[in-house]
Amino acid sequence: MDKNIQIPGFYIIRYQTAPVVPAPFANFQTMKLQLVSEDDLSVDFSIKYTDREDLEEDEILDEGFTMDDDFSWKGAVPANWIKEFEKIYTSSKIIRQREEKEFEDFVEIEIEENDKRVTVYPVDKERWVYFLQEFMQAILETSGRELPFELTYLDLDAEPASEVALKASFATKIFTMSENGGSAKLLDWGFLQKVMDTVYRAEFVYDNASETKPKKGGKYIYTGDQLWYQLGVAVVETTAKSKDLQMIESLFSKLVR
Repeated sequence: MDKNIQIPGFYIIRYQTAPVVPAPFANFQTMKLQLVSEDDLSVDFSIKYTDREDLEEDEILDEGFTMDDDFSWKGAVPANWIKEFEKIYTSSKIIRQREEKEFEDFVEIEIEENDKRVTVYPVDKERWVYFLQEFMQAILETSGRELPFELTYLDLDAEPASEVALKASFATKIFTMSENGGSAKLLDWGFLQKVMDTVYRAEFVYDNASETKPKKGGKYIYTGDQLWYQLGVAVVETTAKSKDLQMIESLFSKLVR
């Protein structure tokens, strides 16, 4: 099988959460990629959430979803995603026999081979699932359904006070940091996952958040939802033995050194 991508070319990627994933999280996605040229990529994307028939509305809303999460969109996305697709496709081990396991997400790729449409399956599924999550965020951002990632860490206990603003665009895969309103500094894209894993490991209590930017002592996080969350008050430990807040403080203290 030719592992080089075809330009022009047409690929279809289908993704489904593992059978053990419950509603409202279970979903099925389809990405149709039309590689027109080296700098022209069009996408026809759809996501449908499944197995929600037996859930009450409150059960769905309590998990952070809405009653209308299904989404479809067609349009052009930034051309850097051609390289991202090429990088994972050409470096993956691909097989022709379908493997579906209860505890694994399912990924398949439809390609053109010898003037026929055939379906193949990547072995490194976890890597593809992460790629598809980022690609979906890029599509949601390009379509205007979601805004680029932003997170601000405000330390009013420091001398002097410190404010670190992080911004990341999944569409362009650019991640920057600015400190105290200064110029933006480029960060490694891979570091974004560490930031998200560290910050969102803690529990956010929306009822304890403030709608106005704080001025009194404390450490705060702003995530772009018009609310400020104070560590220890609106951002709390997930368990009695966890060290989520300590890890957040350590992460941002290293960023400003």
